[in-house]
Amino acid sequence: MSKRIETEKKYFCANSEDLISKINVMDLELISDAKESDEYFTDINSDYIKTRTCLRIRKRNDKMQVTFKGKSKDFSNSFCKLESNYNINNDNYDDFVTFLSNLGYYSYTIVNKNRYTYQKKEKNYTYSIMVDNIDELGGFVEFELLSEDENYDEFTLKTKLNKFISKFSDLNLEEANLPYRDYVALRLYNDYMPKKDIMGIHLNIDSFLKDYEKGFYKFYKSIVKTSKTMRLQGFRNSIYDVSEDERKKLDTYFDNLKIQDSNFVVMFELLKQLKKLDLNIILSTNCNEEFVNTLFNTVFKVNVFSNIIYLKNNKAIYSELLKNNIDLKNYFNISKLNLKNTNSILLVIINNFGITNK
Repeated sequence: MSKRIETEKKYFCANSEDLISKINVMDLELISDAKESDEYFTDINSDYIKTRTCLRIRKRNDKMQVTFKGKSKDFSNSFCKLESNYNINNDNYDDFVTFLSNLGYYSYTIVNKNRYTYQKKEKNYTYSIMVDNIDELGGFVEFELLSEDENYDEFTLKTKLNKFISKFSDLNLEEANLPYRDYVALRLYNDYMPKKDIMGIHLNIDSFLKDYEKGFYKFYKSIVKTSKTMRLQGFRNSIYDVSEDERKKLDTYFDNLKIQDSNFVVMFELLKQLKKLDLNIILSTNCNEEFVNTLFNTVFKVNVFSNIIYLKNNKAIYSELLKNNIDLKNYFNISKLNLKNTNSILLVIINNFGITNK
């Protein structure tokens, strides 16, 4: 583990050529030119987003590093923080994300960028300039001062950094006041923004439920007596009469059902937060109605989502929902994502609802 004091200021940089030309005549060395992928995490209540606390996994070339920086004192384009870094093996990524999830931290956004890093070192300090081009966002530049002394004086560090940045004042760079993760989140929010007035969120839950439904179908088929051949598609569109003994066996099945992915529980907690924002929650599925209702009420113990639409044709969700007077142009539409990515989008909506992209 390494620790250092990072003082940083960030700016928009639509045209990096003038900036790089100026850097090239200064005593800075180009130390790297690389693609980086930064995945940011937050807690379920989004305290890390609200306080600009940074918990990040950075993938760069064949290396991976976990970074933690504490909450910000102010919300300008400048900060001075203690930064802690941990190197981890690329092969351990999935296990580490699961570990973070078990601790209560979930993926929020991923920032993909090309980065040129220029650097010069003095006695106790390292000056860096990172010229970034972020996918679907454009150009930025970060000016950074690093110190290994934990007994730092914030005023001195900020003064030194500002003096360094003043060498570029003729470029008239515009301050960028949000973290990269928040700019990406705002872009995602606008990508999912309904075309008409916002009424709520539609979430197709089939990709999460299919495997559990198949297991239930096999069990159901083995105990429920019916004169007709029971096939999966027919099972999805039917509710069968069951005897009292069969009902007890079905109840026992759900009592013993283990949900392996904790992201399921997180998804419902996030949906509850969105419901508090006065957003309608529409869940759609073509899974068996009895299976879904029992799963929600018995296993997940949630009964706050009355708007569950059972689809006959999952390939035509838009027209199927229109039959139920639901126009997806009024809804954030989330489908065909895994649970991790679904929860990320839900977190993005929670943290950006009501914000317009200026």
